[in-house]
Amino acid sequence: MKKRFLALALAAAMIIATLASCSTPGSGGGSSEEGKVFRYAVNTEATTFDPTKGNSIGDNEIQHAITEGLTRNTGGEVTPGIAESWDISEDGTVYTFHLRDAKWSDGEPIKAQDFVYSWQRLVDPDVGSPYSWYLDTIGIKNASKVEAGEAKPEELGIKAIDDKTVEVTLDRPMEVLLSAIGMQTNLAPLRQDVVEEYGNEFAATADKNVYSGPFVLTSTENNVYVFEKNPEFWDADNIKLDKVEINYIEKPDTALAMYENGELDFVRLDNAVVENYKDNDDYGVYLNGNVDYCYINPNSDNPVWGNKDFRLALNFALNRVEYNQLANSGLYVPYNALCFPGLTGKDGKTYGESYNVDSYAYPIEGDIDKAKEHLEAAMKELNIKDPGDIEIEFVTTDAESNKKIAEVLQEQWQNALGIKVNIRQVTYADIYGEVFPKFDYEIGYAGWGPDFDDPTTYLNLFRSDVNWYTPYGNEKFDAKLDAAQAVTDDHNKRMDLLNEAEQILIEDGAWVPLQARNQSYLLSPKMKDVTFYSFSINIDWAYADVAE
Repeated sequence: MKKRFLALALAAAMIIATLASCSTPGSGGGSSEEGKVFRYAVNTEATTFDPTKGNSIGDNEIQHAITEGLTRNTGGEVTPGIAESWDISEDGTVYTFHLRDAKWSDGEPIKAQDFVYSWQRLVDPDVGSPYSWYLDTIGIKNASKVEAGEAKPEELGIKAIDDKTVEVTLDRPMEVLLSAIGMQTNLAPLRQDVVEEYGNEFAATADKNVYSGPFVLTSTENNVYVFEKNPEFWDADNIKLDKVEINYIEKPDTALAMYENGELDFVRLDNAVVENYKDNDDYGVYLNGNVDYCYINPNSDNPVWGNKDFRLALNFALNRVEYNQLANSGLYVPYNALCFPGLTGKDGKTYGESYNVDSYAYPIEGDIDKAKEHLEAAMKELNIKDPGDIEIEFVTTDAESNKKIAEVLQEQWQNALGIKVNIRQVTYADIYGEVFPKFDYEIGYAGWGPDFDDPTTYLNLFRSDVNWYTPYGNEKFDAKLDAAQAVTDDHNKRMDLLNEAEQILIEDGAWVPLQARNQSYLLSPKMKDVTFYSFSINIDWAYADVAE
């Protein structure tokens, strides 16, 4: 098992793609009459081009190219952004950012007030940002109160001292603040006059926005997002690409064919075809930080979900190694906990190296006897005589890969426990727009990609005052997180408390962990300095280049 953790730990590091040539490289971009061009495909549409309302890694990747925050995080390396320098108070709760002479894409100066407006808009309940909770997660003073309508946006812990100085106040020290600011584009500046000019149409099309980042969005027509270099960007001299085109292509085999025909320079591979390309020189793989699992709704009308022993029975019944082979062609890493082991842990080690998850988590290959013990205890408490009388519903999206995952879980649970598992498939938009947010499910397949390099990015999802896709609540768990939050001068002690919080979730069967996800891909050898990362942004091409 140690090898499993060591492999996952690599995901915490930056991976620069500098691959050699292959037999069928993409050649859609490169140097041409258009300059240096990078073209690739995505299989999910952007949910919005409004930075405040972004709600996915895909949204964040796009915004990372067209916005610039106070800092910039490139594959874990934090560098100055619009802020050329900053000061931190002795107690670590006040950050004073000093802005450089930066401009918007229309030539107007970027001011401290643009950051204040953006952050206040993010938590304003009248705006309804799906990421309004984020500022509280990174410790910004009064964020939770503003979000709950208990304080005005003006009371948020950010203010403009003058046009070139932003003061950010925290309610607790936050070790990863600069890193989090540099990768979460909801925190980029916004021009209030532009937002108010377009109202509900702000950022609806490329021309109804102004841009602070390395690129400007010029078109979203015909399922192609077109970006061009922003000449007003403060670091424009170091931006090598002249143009980027992201094609929205739903079917992976279509995108792959376009890559092989030279129409794309990068393509993510579906697990079903990876074996055919693993020997290609342009093949690569990165662990993207996603930990996939099943959310559980303990408040479901089906009484079995409120029973701890039943939830534990499902967890012990799973052989996650066998599941991964059958559901994912053995390409993901079987995992039995919540916090991605590539996170920063203690004493310069990763989280996975710091804590032996297998000593307290569910057995990676399952334990049928233990599962049956928990099932019998649950049936006794629920006054159920026959396991065949237990019927549960598993919800997932209508993607073929997710259907396969659901069927493997269905078979394992039915064979091990003798219960009945029904599968309900819905669209991607429905599961994240209706089913999970409104708790319209019993158990459902999902996962989480980390927003920053800290265990709280996973653990906070299960806080009783967050209820992210699950109404789960546990006072002991909340108290443990609060205790960790109160520790400001002992990193190792804080990490131990967070790990203890994770163990409470495991002991309570709060969810069903499945796997740590990685992504196989093909990248044209002419593309240089394309960065892959595990936290919040999986592909970063802002500073990429095309070999001459």
